[in-house]
Amino acid sequence: MTSIIEPVNATSAAPEIRPLGTTAKMPIKKRVRNLVQLGFWAPGMVFVRRCSEAGVAVHLLRVSAKGDAHERVSTALASDGGCIRWEEIGTEAGLDRIVAFVHSVEADALCAVDEFSLYWLAQNRHRFEPRCTVMASPAHAIHRLMEKSEQTLLAKAAGFQLLDTWLLHTPADEQHIPESAFPICIRPTRMNSVLPSFKALRIDSRSALREFLASTRWNESPLLAQPWCLGPNIVLHVARTPAGKITAMQGFRAYRKFQGFALSLERCELSGAVIDAALRFAQLSEIDGPFHFDLIESAATDEIFFLEVNYRMGGTTAKAVSLGYDEPMYALEAYGLAPPHMPAPLRGSRRVTSKRMLIAQLFSALKRAPGGLDFPHGSRLWIIATAVVEFFRVPDALLSLKDLRGSLWYLRHGGRM
Repeated sequence: MTSIIEPVNATSAAPEIRPLGTTAKMPIKKRVRNLVQLGFWAPGMVFVRRCSEAGVAVHLLRVSAKGDAHERVSTALASDGGCIRWEEIGTEAGLDRIVAFVHSVEADALCAVDEFSLYWLAQNRHRFEPRCTVMASPAHAIHRLMEKSEQTLLAKAAGFQLLDTWLLHTPADEQHIPESAFPICIRPTRMNSVLPSFKALRIDSRSALREFLASTRWNESPLLAQPWCLGPNIVLHVARTPAGKITAMQGFRAYRKFQGFALSLERCELSGAVIDAALRFAQLSEIDGPFHFDLIESAATDEIFFLEVNYRMGGTTAKAVSLGYDEPMYALEAYGLAPPHMPAPLRGSRRVTSKRMLIAQLFSALKRAPGGLDFPHGSRLWIIATAVVEFFRVPDALLSLKDLRGSLWYLRHGGRM
């Protein structure tokens, strides 16, 4: 495999595909009264709450390093089935524990919050279905999408615009990156494939890149390098049935970012070209259920470039729900699951944020200038002033008076799994 992916341009030809939804049928609705969730993290709390409002009892089975018990994390949970250790994920013993718990609560559906557990459940869906629906894309689709280098190839074929991209299999591959490309942003192409671990990093020069590569260890999954792009992230949330029907789609703009994370969101409309590319990508990859594209909009040119796709509900799900996009109900609908009753319609706010992360950004600005993965860039005084205004004027996606236990857990632990 070559170390370089040629950049795509507006005239790149996409493969001929059948128009989405022309022959797809919605799956037959199955009533879901009990649902097991494997793993827990704060952004997924909104899924638990929304299911509870719809009359679906969510039973939690934790995944942790120690396998010990913790306090109940949300009043919206129907039960807490204890913990399984990370070491048990992927093992027959771990699978037997999940099967037993699913049977004990008579679960109609099963979901997971992390990529590896989701892939594992998809591989073993025959142990659960048809009695219990596994809410996951096909295992072969997840396996391919676990590699961001494969995502990039699919994005090019689908017609997304791409930043120039270089894959670094070894430190020597840095020679393929021209001087004109710096500063660059470098990312792992697979979770847990790099030591020390990182999400994304801006590197300003070749000498800094060489120093970084010399101190970094990674496996057969390459590192991905692209020119650094300043601008807001665009998050396109989608829900798709296994038969290929798109049941929901909405774009959001991360108008405020901190350390690469989407701190504050608002709704946005996207061009037909971006929507078409997303539809083609979904069909080419065979992804289904709830997922979202992470894109970036250049502040200099307004062009929108593909970064990655997350094949599950993720870190922006809670914010999307707060903005009126009912991803929990769309997720159930995509897999043909009908709750006992539909909850009250969402009342979306105009903007939404994470007050906990806003405080972190404010304290960071007291010590240093904005980082390379922050947006927008401004003086430290401007960052502090706007963070204070945002804190008092923009609602938080996870704080809820209806779930004080969950809100307190979020304030203590943040977005950790």
